[in-house]
Formats: sequence, C-alpha cells, structure tokens
Amino acid sequence: MATGTASREHNGYIALLLLCVVLTTFSHSAMAQCSAAESAALLKFKSVLVDTSGDLATWGPAGANCCSWRGIKCSATGVEAIDLASTAPALNSAVELDPQNAEASSNIAGDALAALPQLSSIRTDGITWPGPVPLRQLSKVPLRELVIRNAPGGHLPSDIGTFGGTLERLVVTGTNYKTGLPSSVCKLTKLKFLEVSSTGMPSLGPSCLGKITSLEEVRMQNNHKVTGGLPVWLTSLPNLKVLDLSNNAHSGNIPVQYGKLANVDLHLGGNHLASRIPAGLSGKPEATFRPGNEKLCGAPLGECPV
Repeated sequence: MATGTASREHNGYIALLLLCVVLTTFSHSAMAQCSAAESAALLKFKSVLVDTSGDLATWGPAGANCCSWRGIKCSATGVEAIDLASTAPALNSAVELDPQNAEASSNIAGDALAALPQLSSIRTDGITWPGPVPLRQLSKVPLRELVIRNAPGGHLPSDIGTFGGTLERLVVTGTNYKTGLPSSVCKLTKLKFLEVSSTGMPSLGPSCLGKITSLEEVRMQNNHKVTGGLPVWLTSLPNLKVLDLSNNAHSGNIPVQYGKLANVDLHLGGNHLASRIPAGLSGKPEATFRPGNEKLCGAPLGECPV
C-alpha cells in the first residue's frame, strides 16, 4: 500500500515538474521582445529582398515587436536567430537578394544584420543570394550557425575566418562556387558541424581542416565536380562521429587510414572507388559503400579476385 502511495506521489511530482517547464517556456516566449532598433534593422534587410510570393509579409510595421515575424526567433534579450529555411520551401525560391545591384544589396543586407547584437544563427536556405555574402559585416555579431544556399558563382569569402571564436556550424549548399573553401576556414577552431553539399566546388578541403579537433560531423556529399582520391586529412579528426562523402566523383582506392573510422557513421556510396576495402572497415554494412563503387572488394562486399 505504501509503495503504491509513494509511486503516485512520484508520478504527481513528475507531472508538476513538466507543467512548470511548459509554463516557463511559454512565459519566456510571451515575454520575448525586440527593440525598435532591431525591428528597423530587419526591415532594412527586407528592403533589399525581392519577395514576390509575400513570404515576409508579416515583417512590419516599423516599431512592431519583430519577435512575432515569420522566421525570427528571440530570446529575452532580443533577436537571436533568423531562420528562413522554411519560409520558401521550394528549391528555386521566390525570395532573393535584389539581383539588379547584387553587390550593393549584399552590403546593405550585411550592415542591417550586423545591427542585431544578439544574432547567433542565420539560415538563408530559402533565399537566393546572387551577390557576395557579407561576412565582414556579419563578423560583428556572435554567430554560432551560418547556412548559405543558392549563392551562384564566385567563392566563399575569406572573411569566413573572422568567426573563429564563435562559429560551431557551417553549411554551404546549393552554390555554384568555382573554387574550394578558402584556407581561412581553418581558423574556425570551434566548428563542430561542417556541410559542403551540392556545390560546383572542384575539391574538398583545405587539408588544414584536419586540425580542427572539435569537428564531429562532416558532410561533403553531392559535389559532382569533386574528383580524385578520398581526402586523407578527414581521418585525423579525433572526435569525428559522422562522415558523408557520398555521390561525389571520387575514384581510386580507399586510403588505408580510413580503417581508423570503424566507429564513424561513414557514407561512401555513389562514387567510383576501386580495389580492396581496408580491413578496419570490414565490419561496416554494405550500404556504407553502395550504390556505385562496383570495383570495390573485400568484406563486407564480395571477395577480391586472386
């Protein structure tokens, strides 16, 4: 009997605790307010966006609490994130930086975003960004996450290195950048997640990325202009948990150093790799290497010819 009573009391305590958490979260959201200056900065950013579908119709009027605007996330101290990833779900978004004067529009956008002192995350997945990404201006805010998509031509500016003290997550996807990542990316010593996918880049690297010991997840897939062998520097990352190099155009053998990645969630399918799989990867599922790579052999695939 006493046991049943104690159990009911324990369950009641847990329910009360969960209710307090929910109420606290709701109260925190309800109190979130942005300043007039933050509201003005976001409207300045909106002024250089072509929004034919009205995805940003909730942005306004001037002086309104911008924490209620679509894609804006606030903490108790103001605007902390701009998430436009879900604003325009189509890959060819109707929202884009004004292409008539792309460089000037980019500078205006950068100055506007730099006026948000608490901004820690920018996801521009839903925006076509035809001008250079204004990283120099953005370095004035404590960014921890930066997502760049739909940036045709050019290259990732070397100013990316100015986020070395804060950036933990960098995603570059859907771009037509003609060169690889700049060497300054190796200054991002707090980086935990790196994605370079569906780009026009001809190479993965630079190799100094292998010295960023904080990296846990590296996704460099669907880069069809990336040829040659698998980069060895990736095997030097001591805290690596996920590595995705699928659907590039890699060829040649799998370097023996990849045998050290037995405990890493590894994806190498969709390439043109050949020869024997390193013994350290023999316990991996076949899906690690498939589809493609028809000339690979050895466990977990078929035996190698004598």
